[in-house]
Amino acid sequence: MEGILLIFIDSVLSINGIAIIKGYDDKETGIFNGIIGCFCLIGNIILMINAKESIAYTAIAQSMLFTFTYLFLSFVKIYSLSGKLFGWYCLFVFFNALFYAYYASSDIRMVVLWLVWAILWLLFFCTFSLNIKINHLGTLTLLVGIVTCAIPGLMMVTNHW
Repeated sequence: MEGILLIFIDSVLSINGIAIIKGYDDKETGIFNGIIGCFCLIGNIILMINAKESIAYTAIAQSMLFTFTYLFLSFVKIYSLSGKLFGWYCLFVFFNALFYAYYASSDIRMVVLWLVWAILWLLFFCTFSLNIKINHLGTLTLLVGIVTCAIPGLMMVTNHW
């Protein structure tokens, strides 16, 4: 299930990156964020229902950081909100991502993924809450999606992770 969720997380990161680069419509981007956020929420609920070990709850908690990012961002985009509180949420997720990078220290692949995601969430905090313009944020978002979500997700669903 994690691999499938990562593939769809790539889709939303890629769409968000392209939207930033091209300056596409916020409402359209918001709808896509909402669709993927809902998909991830349903997937996480299924995982919660079937969870039997604490490690499963850790994976769900990790995934929910992404889920609420996309759900929150969908409202920001659709309703033309300032996004300042969304930025603060991204800072919260940044610190969680650092914790999960430390927590995953036995798997260097996951450490790297969590550190890259932490950096991206920190940049979104800077953009939304501090109004700092980050050059090439769209390109970085697109690349992060492909390298840290699409590739690992495809490897997971094909048992090559």
